[in-house]
Amino acid sequence: MPKSRSMRRGIPSFALYGERSASTETDPLHIETIRSRSSKYLWRIGTHRHVGLSQCVYITAGQAAVDLDDAHSDLSGPSLILIPAGTVHGFGFEADTLGYVFTLELGRLTGIAGAVHRAPINALFNAPRILDLSTDTGLAARLSRLFEALLEEFQQPDSVMAPVSGWLGCSLLAVLATSASKAAPRGVVGSPDVDRLSRFRQLIEAHYLEHWPVSRYADVLGWSESSLNRLCVNLAGGTAFEVVQQRLALEARRRLTYVAGPVAMIAAELGFKDPAYFCRFFRKHAGVSPTEFRRRSWVIDG
Repeated sequence: MPKSRSMRRGIPSFALYGERSASTETDPLHIETIRSRSSKYLWRIGTHRHVGLSQCVYITAGQAAVDLDDAHSDLSGPSLILIPAGTVHGFGFEADTLGYVFTLELGRLTGIAGAVHRAPINALFNAPRILDLSTDTGLAARLSRLFEALLEEFQQPDSVMAPVSGWLGCSLLAVLATSASKAAPRGVVGSPDVDRLSRFRQLIEAHYLEHWPVSRYADVLGWSESSLNRLCVNLAGGTAFEVVQQRLALEARRRLTYVAGPVAMIAAELGFKDPAYFCRFFRKHAGVSPTEFRRRSWVIDG
């Protein structure tokens, strides 16, 4: 799904694709078929992101080209795509692809779930991922039934006033979390530490452009720096500082890929006062300069 220079005017941010106003103000979730929206756009959903909203895209049949941040994948159903809030993503669906798009405000929806289930559900959205379900026909069939039940309930006239959609949405996510935990190290998914890491990542999301020191994150969370570092090393594979820097580097890659403008402008938007320091920071994390990264990722018109 190549992006041309003429398209690079910024990363569109939608509530639902093509809609600027949120439809989840009274309901923490929304579900629709892939066909209902994608067919209106000739089965191509341009790169965009959702601020505050996560998504599960379940392809039951058909093929799709998927962009998640700076990674591209070609897949076929049955496949599930988990998209955390803020992730830049886009799709090119084969015509008549079947499946569902489940959009949710994670914090509000998991408030319905019990505390024991909340952490593993949150852990599903720690990073974007694609699950190939072609070898697990039982899980694929179970998810199909849950998605269809959720869609049917969501379409009822009284669904906004009733809690059933929320219960079904949490049930669907709990099934996914249980499946994911089978492949995770024992004691990680579902533990209180996963919830703590999620809280740290949420705080990073709100303040990484301000370049907070780790000590400030720890103070706001009410933890010591050493305990925060232990948590990150055990669950994220790096120190707390490295986790923050990875988020900043991810945003730099997003903007260099999707936003037109000088490197110095992007550096300033990311909170770097010195463009030269930004270039050194970026090279450390990406292995190439910002200019070279952009040259490789952009497809030039003509």
